[in-house]
Amino acid sequence: MFFSKSIKNNPKAYIAFKSKGNPQKISKYQKAYSRIKSLAIIDGAKYREVHGNLNDLDYILHYLYYGVNDSLDIQQSYVSDVFNLEFYKNTYGAENPVLDYVLEGFYKKNQVNILDNGYIDTLETDLFEQYFSNEKSKVEKIVSNSFYIHDKRTLIPYIQRENPIETGRIRVGVFTNDPFENLAPCPYIRLHALFSKLSESEKFTFFMYGMDSFVMMDIDNILRCKLFDVVVVQRILPFLDILREKCQKYGIKLVYETDDDLLGVEKNSPSYEYVNRVSKSIKDFIDASDVITVTTPTLASKFDENKTVIIPNYYVDSVFDIKEDIKKEGKLKLGYYGTLTHSKDLFLIKDVILRLKEKYDFDFEVIGGFNASDNVEEGWFKPIDLPPDNMNFKKFMGWLSETIDWDIAVVPLENSPFNQCKSELKFIELAILGLPGVYSDMCVYNNVVSDGIDGFLASNDEEWIEKIEKLILDESLRKIIRGNALNKVLSDYMIDDRINEWDIVLTK
Repeated sequence: MFFSKSIKNNPKAYIAFKSKGNPQKISKYQKAYSRIKSLAIIDGAKYREVHGNLNDLDYILHYLYYGVNDSLDIQQSYVSDVFNLEFYKNTYGAENPVLDYVLEGFYKKNQVNILDNGYIDTLETDLFEQYFSNEKSKVEKIVSNSFYIHDKRTLIPYIQRENPIETGRIRVGVFTNDPFENLAPCPYIRLHALFSKLSESEKFTFFMYGMDSFVMMDIDNILRCKLFDVVVVQRILPFLDILREKCQKYGIKLVYETDDDLLGVEKNSPSYEYVNRVSKSIKDFIDASDVITVTTPTLASKFDENKTVIIPNYYVDSVFDIKEDIKKEGKLKLGYYGTLTHSKDLFLIKDVILRLKEKYDFDFEVIGGFNASDNVEEGWFKPIDLPPDNMNFKKFMGWLSETIDWDIAVVPLENSPFNQCKSELKFIELAILGLPGVYSDMCVYNNVVSDGIDGFLASNDEEWIEKIEKLILDESLRKIIRGNALNKVLSDYMIDDRINEWDIVLTK
């Protein structure tokens, strides 16, 4: 159909013609036109680069009737940068994100991108300018009034600011290479549980950055000023060098936190290749750090004693409760749980289990422990499938407490230099789970377990058999060991002591 130039530049007339007088269509397209124009969602020059000569037709009108059929990739080339079309479509199921937003999505408070925290409050002004103006003011308000921040919608714009927000509190940037939304044991125990509690003192504002934040950050534009007073880094990061350099430039106190001797990872470890590749970055960060926090005296010996602080692990009471429903009947069960990298540890007791099975009728259940690639014959143990999200510490420990009905737990651990730096966390967990344990007789456990009092220690097959056999034959002994272990944990491994230790580290 031929339209005169005057009609092509008269939105009301053009829409009326295209809608064939249908009042609902006229209303819909007039609203869409007006709002797209007011929001400046579409860049006219970029739109014309894609569609060429529009034959005098207003570019927004052209979009409404023709450009709307472009692929999302093409539309994104001329739509405002803050409006992520793919995100919008995937989140809200809208085939035409721009039309959906201006007609309905805005009123439903739909986000225009994954970091949008309600930054668009009107359809009458420029989307881009409105977004960043409101983002700036909202981030400032949240930071000024918060003590523990883990929402990416605040964290990412904050770390890319050009000027600090003074809060009158100690600002602590915390970085872990695990996704914060699905916290594994290490960051949950060593960072989240402690700092979320410490934030209640209102002396600090903690900014909790995880891997799920890193992938959205412009790493080259982080920390353009002194946004933190202290930065805590756990273990390893993909941008350690940049973070260290920025912290040194602005006089930010550096704390390196680790529960493993990463620089001592053995060549047969699955993580050796990666750690070896970034070992210089780790060393440089450790050397630059003002404080190093570790879990055990053995691990502390790997670092400069003048700046190393031992903060032992503890009972995380926010994750699982002391188990009260202790098994009283049914078939005897021994058990083991661990990550999928412990085949060497389990093989330490394979012959022990087989010899005990010749004398006693029991099941030996294993959760984790072996990788599928280990090709392990399962005749000597019963595998228990790991649950979904098994690296989520809170979910896993809740599942574990509900799932297992063991009488005895075994904790074999290869006596290697790397393993010697591990902590007694398994002793703590087993005490809370109500399980008497037999542990490898090495520094990880023999500095904690009183043999025959709150657990048993074994260094060879004969000792493993002897100690396990004692627990198999004596139910009252199992109860005594269990009770003593729990008393030790409740006496020596509570979170409040660790919180006080971190308070000192962050304030001195």
